[in-house]
Amino acid sequence: MNRAIRIAGLLLLLIGAGCSPQVRQIEDIQYIQAMGHDDENGDIQTTGVTTIFMPGQEVLPESETLTVSNVNLEGLYAGLQSESSRYVDTSRVRVELYSEELAAEGIFQQLDTIQRNPMIEQDRKIAINRGSAKEILEEDYPFHLTVNEYLDELIDQNIEAQIPQANFHDFLYRYYAGGADPFLPLLEKQEGRVEVIGLALFQGDMYTEDMDLEDTQVFRKLAEKTEEGTINIDLNENKGVTFHHLSSQPNWSIQQESEAIHIQANVDVEGVLQETRGIDVSQPENIQQLEQIASAEFKNRMEEIIQFLQENEIDPIGIGERVDQNVRGIDIKQWEEEEYPNVDVGVNVEFTIENTGAVES
Repeated sequence: MNRAIRIAGLLLLLIGAGCSPQVRQIEDIQYIQAMGHDDENGDIQTTGVTTIFMPGQEVLPESETLTVSNVNLEGLYAGLQSESSRYVDTSRVRVELYSEELAAEGIFQQLDTIQRNPMIEQDRKIAINRGSAKEILEEDYPFHLTVNEYLDELIDQNIEAQIPQANFHDFLYRYYAGGADPFLPLLEKQEGRVEVIGLALFQGDMYTEDMDLEDTQVFRKLAEKTEEGTINIDLNENKGVTFHHLSSQPNWSIQQESEAIHIQANVDVEGVLQETRGIDVSQPENIQQLEQIASAEFKNRMEEIIQFLQENEIDPIGIGERVDQNVRGIDIKQWEEEEYPNVDVGVNVEFTIENTGAVES
């Protein structure tokens, strides 16, 4: 708790320092556009990536990192400012990273500090990182002017294609909502690049579990309407298929029957055959069989994911929120604690192949 308060204090001081009404020339300002928070032997290490706009039309902006570690609340902004000869402005942070260790202790106080200040841009992206946030922010990435642009585009592209919508506002909505838990992208630094490796799952504001990218794509079909996605299905050693452009529409049915609540997820999925191995897709009966196989594959994976979430008593799908909206007079907090871990959730999937223009390998 003390660590969370210290980070929140850091952000508050940074925010306050970034809201000065004094007019400054753009080349006199270092804008912090990405921040990362790490655990450093029990202390908090905060790294900010700053952009310096140099005079001259042909000169590209430069990036630097400023790091503050083990500083009391009164000295946090002064610590960052002392490393720069320019004015440090923190109101334009686009991406903010939290290490797994810090996220496990809870991050609401930090995010609450941001949402309460109207001078701060509220569309920032929040992500959890495996390993060091400082190392991610200090890396030089190809084809990008700044690290914040790289991370911003990375998260955007993965939200479009592979992971569910997850940003600052989504996190707070799920945190406040009765019957839903937040989630955020999970990042990891590889050689010369950063990858989205899955989804960080929260209980309240504390990071407790994660889901790999393959399961995340299936989870996404349960949680929201989608227009993209890819899945590989191996039938045996010699036969398999790959579907892409997976669009989906989940429809949840909540009905109270006597003393029980019946929960059913009906998910329509459509996909394009991208590649086949050892299958003649010119035969209609083979297409029908593939649709049945894909339906069963999605159904099994979705049931496994729901079981995993129930066993860990987390509800990122928002099943409890749906129950609360459809069952009168229910104490949703009590239901989530007592009933959710063991409630039966039915899943039905209808998979349709949109076309058969696949390449056989």
